[in-house]
Amino acid sequence: MAKIRRNGPCLCGSGSKAKRCCYGTQEAVDSGMLPRDLGDDAIADLNGTDEIELRTYFDQLLYLPEIDTSLQVRLPGIITPDMDRAINALRDDDDEEFDEALDKVVSAIDSADRRIDLAQAVLTLRDQGQIKQKFAAIAVLELDRNESMVFRSSVAESLAILAGDQPTPAGLLVATR
Repeated sequence: MAKIRRNGPCLCGSGSKAKRCCYGTQEAVDSGMLPRDLGDDAIADLNGTDEIELRTYFDQLLYLPEIDTSLQVRLPGIITPDMDRAINALRDDDDEEFDEALDKVVSAIDSADRRIDLAQAVLTLRDQGQIKQKFAAIAVLELDRNESMVFRSSVAESLAILAGDQPTPAGLLVATR
């Protein structure tokens, strides 16, 4: 197994040095959203991966929720005003308004439980052979960051499907109100 160097690039693919990212102080390590064993397993899966391969997978994370509905965050049963605002922005093709509403939806529903559910869904798809092992490992590590692009993308995909703006991975369009 390759040794993780504190001054080397972090294995999560962020581009930051390991000491400023996933391998910082113990406080930073303990402040993650996911159980430590998930992160440790992901790190082990990435040992020996070169920087180009890490960046390639990292760049694909934004599209991860399009693979399967299990990778889309379950939204609350009641549509909140911010969710409604995001849905209307999608329908109006207003990217700026959507991003503002998405920020509020993400901050309102982001939780360790939702991130753990999403990480478990990633690992299930990996075990079924639908996601490569290293791609799943990077997704799990990225989900453990304070501001997760994977989580945000998952919420955005859920909103797009709810708005009828995006089909499910199976190609179904959801009826909208």
